[in-house]
Amino acid sequence: MNMDGPLDFENEDPLVNPPPSAEKRKKVIGLDDLLSDFYKEKSKLVDKGNKKRKASKLYDSDDDDEHGQEALLSIVDNCRNQMNEICSEEDMQEWGLCVFGDQKTPTHSPLLAADIDNCYLLKEFMNSQVVDLNPDNEFLEGLLVNGWLTKLILTCARVETIICKWTLDMLLYSPKEDLRSSACDFWCSILLSQFEVNGAPVEIEWLPNYQILKEALESYGFRINSSQDVELPEADSKSQGPPQNIRAWLKFVAACCQTRCKKPIFTASQLEQIAEVLVWLLLDRSLQGLSLLLQECLISVTESFNEGEWVSSCKKIANSLASSVPQDMNCLRMVESVSGVDARSKHLRSSIANQMLVALLDHKESDENLMSSLMSINLKEKSCNLFRTYMLLVLAENWLLSSKLVEEKPVLRDMWAVFLRNCFCQINSTDLRPFASKVRTKASYLLQGCRSD
Repeated sequence: MNMDGPLDFENEDPLVNPPPSAEKRKKVIGLDDLLSDFYKEKSKLVDKGNKKRKASKLYDSDDDDEHGQEALLSIVDNCRNQMNEICSEEDMQEWGLCVFGDQKTPTHSPLLAADIDNCYLLKEFMNSQVVDLNPDNEFLEGLLVNGWLTKLILTCARVETIICKWTLDMLLYSPKEDLRSSACDFWCSILLSQFEVNGAPVEIEWLPNYQILKEALESYGFRINSSQDVELPEADSKSQGPPQNIRAWLKFVAACCQTRCKKPIFTASQLEQIAEVLVWLLLDRSLQGLSLLLQECLISVTESFNEGEWVSSCKKIANSLASSVPQDMNCLRMVESVSGVDARSKHLRSSIANQMLVALLDHKESDENLMSSLMSINLKEKSCNLFRTYMLLVLAENWLLSSKLVEEKPVLRDMWAVFLRNCFCQINSTDLRPFASKVRTKASYLLQGCRSD
């Protein structure tokens, strides 16, 4: 017996002699185990093949997505290019004429010593020895700027020839803003003072004529001859542009027209020329800041015609403008710039639109035949000039709706409605031709008015 060995019961203790682990036990491999191992390996190979196929399909789908995106982008670019072409073609049709060319150096008419001696008002100052009046003295200019000259004249109720000519020269040609604006206020005061009832009217010894105002416009660079070519102003043109004195010129003309009923300054033919000049000025973009003053001046001119003169003069003005203004967006601007709401402004706007229609359609017959020409336009044809159609639509609107023709001739109202339906129905909402959307939208809006009537 081994005295150092473990006791019998100690060998049975699992802590002293743990049993062999299951991993170390040798396992008997059977047929089922071999088959399961075979199928496991085969499934692993199948999984690897599936992963490879999925990866290749994902790569191919990425290529397809890229090709699809490129095709979509090309379609979007084509649509954008087409819309840009349409917008650029419509934007190119802008109104605007440069009616002022190179300005001439004005020739002033300074006061002479002989003129001062013959002026009663100035002689009073000289005799009082308060100031020394001479052609270079600024005392008279100070009186004008401060308003004392106007107060003296209204108090005396008489303005002498030398004062009239000198203040008009300041109004038309002075480069100083304070002098020309003060001279303009002076003339407006003495001209409009004739309407005062309580006070005595101011006696004006000398009044300017149309030739003086025309010469002033020529010195400003205005192209009097309407047949002369006019062009859009260049951005870097420094020698051209509206003169500084044009505002005073307009105010003075308006004041002269408002006094015509008392003492006529312009004849009917001269008023016709002034009205044409004002419409031409409304076509100059550089004078947009004076649009309100131009329109007020035009209303003063039209209101100064006598009842017997107005109808024939209005037709002459419309004929002259229609034959000289370019047949583009400028003709629409010309019609819409006559924006007064009084009866004569509406009459003039309607007459100009009618004469422009006659010029565009080369149709000088009756109103019904003119509308028949508009109704015969086939807007479905691709060769149809929709810009021209848009002009005809706007002109016809101003011709008919600015007058009482629709009320006086119901047949014109019916023909007008047919033309509007043609403009709306013969153009699809998806039509991408330039001005197609404008013609269709304009006709749709005007149709609502026809239906409400």
